[in-house]
Amino acid sequence: MKRNFAFISPILLLFLMTLACSISYDLGDSRDAEIIDVEAMEGWKNTHIKVEAGDLLMITYVSGRWSPWPGEEFDAIGSGGDPRCRCNVMEGVSHAALIGRIGDYEPFLVGERYHHSIGESGILYLGINDVDLYDNSGRLQVKVEIDE
Repeated sequence: MKRNFAFISPILLLFLMTLACSISYDLGDSRDAEIIDVEAMEGWKNTHIKVEAGDLLMITYVSGRWSPWPGEEFDAIGSGGDPRCRCNVMEGVSHAALIGRIGDYEPFLVGERYHHSIGESGILYLGINDVDLYDNSGRLQVKVEIDE
């Protein structure tokens, strides 16, 4: 009897390991990541991505440089210039930083990485923290992910 158990044990163990590997876990609904180009001269970029209140929104700077004026280039953090400048869309935030908004609600700082639950429902817009777009140049590429 002991001999049969010794033979069956490895087979049973293999079966249980195979079964454990095939069990799927529900970690919530997650949409595919989208790569979005945000132009410095464009103002608010309509991403056509709909978010719902309670969604976890993740925006990550991928690449690119842009400029709010000729001669310098910056990434998603912006120039670090006067955050109270009248040239900013968002007061208190680095000039030329990457910002976002949901629908017509108040803008928020994205910078290099944004990872928060959303309180509003609507379309995601992205842009540069600059109101004088006529002399801007360049673009940033960002990755947008949503967990519902």
